[in-house]
Amino acid sequence: MKKLITCRIKKILLYAVSFMAITAIITPIQSCEKLLMGPDAQDDPVAIFEEIWDFTDKHYSFFEYKGIDWNNIYNRYRPGVTENMDPVRLFDLCASMLYELRDGHVNLVSSFDRSRYWEWYLDSPENFSYPLIERNYFKGSQRFIGPLEFADLNNIIYIYYGSFANPISKNNLDILIANLETSNGLIIDVRNNGGGSTENAKRLASRFTDERTLAGYNYVKTGPGHNHFRKQEIYIEPHEGKRYTGNIAVLTNRRSYSATTYFTQYMNALPNVTFVGDTTGGGGGMPAFHDLPNGWLLRVSSSRFYSPQNVNIESGIPPHIQIDMSKESKAEGRDDILETAIELLLEKK
Repeated sequence: MKKLITCRIKKILLYAVSFMAITAIITPIQSCEKLLMGPDAQDDPVAIFEEIWDFTDKHYSFFEYKGIDWNNIYNRYRPGVTENMDPVRLFDLCASMLYELRDGHVNLVSSFDRSRYWEWYLDSPENFSYPLIERNYFKGSQRFIGPLEFADLNNIIYIYYGSFANPISKNNLDILIANLETSNGLIIDVRNNGGGSTENAKRLASRFTDERTLAGYNYVKTGPGHNHFRKQEIYIEPHEGKRYTGNIAVLTNRRSYSATTYFTQYMNALPNVTFVGDTTGGGGGMPAFHDLPNGWLLRVSSSRFYSPQNVNIESGIPPHIQIDMSKESKAEGRDDILETAIELLLEKK
């Protein structure tokens, strides 16, 4: 028994000596590795700035469309970056540089702020009030079909879809289509819908056509050059089950952005659809993301979408009937855009 214990003690001591010896060897190696690598990139403002500019240069999709000289912008902003720059000052400088792209899909995100460009809607009429709809049209009687708020307005079916980020299922759409069989038309309200998934947008649009329909052309980045793109044809495929091909009005405003602009273009390709309200906010470029060494996140538009008539949708899609909500009507609890759509559908029934 003593021999067994002594043997175990010897082994433990041997392992301990071996571990200390290995540690003594590794520690200098690790120190040398740090020395050879130089300063950590996460603490280097110049490296962070260069990476933001370079990733944007290789992946952003609208330089030509917006007439932006990205090299000139580099020359104007790079002198403002210093080696010991405060992170907040660096963030603000990079945010100002990205702001020059005039793109709501371009963001720089840190733990203390998120850069953004919101001018695409801030100077435009609001043209939507959910409380007005809730109090004067729903009146507490709406139904919730998944992400859709549903109401019957004098045999005109009205749905409000607040975000394409909220999934819409086959069952949701089957219920919607069943309610449309004896109606006088459908209103799809996507005002203030900031986007989400284009798959949800395409899934909804597929219920309103009996034919495979060309919706437009998607140009996807294939290389670092500003014009390195691959062209894709995008079709709306009719759903295999029940569909509705009656008259439809889609309500839009400037805060109808990103996937909502894509949805508007999908529906714009169909002959039974009329758009009422204001031009959508645009956002016709799907975003690419990049993690920066200091923990910040960069997002830029990396594709571009054109209508079948070769019109870029980045700046938005105009309505067939342009109309704003007047202050007088709002004070009376009336939504001019919605009322115009109802009148339009009743005339077409």
